[in-house]
Amino acid sequence: MRRNIGIIDQTIRAILGLALIALGAQEGISIWGDVLSILVAAYLLVTAIVLHCPLYRALGLSSYGQLDRSM
Repeated sequence: MRRNIGIIDQTIRAILGLALIALGAQEGISIWGDVLSILVAAYLLVTAIVLHCPLYRALGLSSYGQLDRSM
């Protein structure tokens, strides 16, 4: 797997993933809302950790740029 997620994209995915988990943990949301938010959160967190997004690859996109390669 080639890296296709940049540092800014990684940070946004991690923050959104954690926010969705917090939202799913709140009471008053339907069971389907909980399941959906946890699935989306898991996808965002996993892609942020492994720095590879299968959807980006399928669409031919990448947020991994020249600035990220200097690390």
